[in-house]
Amino acid sequence: MKFAIILVMILSVPSLAATKPLVFAHYYTWYGTPWGEAGGWHQWAKKDRVGSLSPKPYDPDVILFPPAIRDISSSVYPLVGPYDSMNRDIVRWHIRLAKAAGLDALSVDWWGPASWQKPPGWTCDVFKKVVLPIAEEEHFKVFLFDETAQFADFESVKKWTVQYLKEFKDSPAYLRIEGKPVWAVYQLWEGKLTAAQGRELIEQTEKEVGPVYWIVDRMRARMGEQGLELYAPDDWLAIPQIRVIMGYAMFSTWRMHEYKEIAPVYKGFAEMVHKAGKKVMLPIHPGHDNRKIAEKKPYEMPRRNGQTLKDFWRAATEAGADMIGITSWNEWPESTVIEPALIWADPYQYLKIVAGFQGRKFVAPPFPPAKSLDPAMQEYLLGKP
Repeated sequence: MKFAIILVMILSVPSLAATKPLVFAHYYTWYGTPWGEAGGWHQWAKKDRVGSLSPKPYDPDVILFPPAIRDISSSVYPLVGPYDSMNRDIVRWHIRLAKAAGLDALSVDWWGPASWQKPPGWTCDVFKKVVLPIAEEEHFKVFLFDETAQFADFESVKKWTVQYLKEFKDSPAYLRIEGKPVWAVYQLWEGKLTAAQGRELIEQTEKEVGPVYWIVDRMRARMGEQGLELYAPDDWLAIPQIRVIMGYAMFSTWRMHEYKEIAPVYKGFAEMVHKAGKKVMLPIHPGHDNRKIAEKKPYEMPRRNGQTLKDFWRAATEAGADMIGITSWNEWPESTVIEPALIWADPYQYLKIVAGFQGRKFVAPPFPPAKSLDPAMQEYLLGKP
C-alpha cells in the first residue's frame, strides 16, 4: 500500500527530463547574390578578410571547381549553391526541409531595420516579405532571435522590439508558447545589455505589447570548485518575466564536443536554471569550422560523421533540456550548418539525424526549381533528386 502511494506521488510530479523538448534551429537571412534581389554578394564573400585556409580573400565570382563550385566563404558547400535570402523558392524549400526533419520552429536571426546591413535593413525585409508569409503558407512556426542589443543603441532596441512584436505577433506562423509571442535576445558579449536594461526592455515592451515569452541568451562558463561549470548570472535569473535561459553556442562559451565533456556541464547548468524557476534551452552543434574567415585563432569542431551532433543531443536531453537550439540551420561562414551540403556523402545526413531523434523518417521535399538556383549550378543539379 505504501509503495502504491509513493508511486502515485512520483508519477504526479511533472518531470522536465521526461518531457520531449521543443527543437529549434537558428536560421540566417543575411545572404545575397548578384542574380538575386540583393544585387551583390553578401556573406558568401569575405573580400576584406583572409582565412587560415588560403593566403587570399575569397571571391565567389571565381569558379574553383568547374562547372559550378564557387570560391565562397565557407568550409562546406550548399547543395543548392550560394543563394539569395529573398528567394522564395529557396526559403520554401528550407521550411519544408525543417518540417520533414521534425523541427518545431526556426529561430530567425534578426537585426531590425539596421542601416549597416547590406542591403540596408535586409534581414528585416526578408522576414517581412518572404520568411513569415511562406511560413504562414506552409503552416510552420518561426520566431525572431534579436541580435540588435549587441550592435544598436538601447533606445533603438526598445523601439524596434515594440514595433516589430506588434507587427508580427498575430501572424498564425509566429510562434507562441503559453499563449505569448516568443522573443529571443542574443547576448553573447558581456557589457552590451545589463540586467537593469533587460528589465527596462521587458517592462516597456509588455506595457505596450502585452505579455511576451522571453528567451534570453545568458549561458556563461567559469571554473568552479569542481572544475568547469556553466552558469547564468543571478541578476538575470532574478528577472521574473524571463521564461527561458538559453545558450547559443558552446564554441563561443567553452570549446568541447564529446559527450563525456558536455554531459556534466549541461546537467549542472540545467539544474541551476530550473532551480531558479525557469526553463532552459541548450545548444547543440553538428560541428564548426571558421577557417575560411578567421586568419587568427580559427577553430574547427570536428563533425565526426554526425557523432558530434549525436553527443550534444544526448547530453542536452539527459540534462532535462526544455528546448534545444540547433546552431545552426545555415550559418555557412562558420560552417555550423545542418542544411543539405554537397560535401557529405549524403547531403541530407544531418537532417536525417535530427528526424531520427524526433521519431520521424526523413523524406526530402521536392528540390527547388532550377530557375531559382545559382546559374552555375543549374545545369549541374538539373534532374538531381
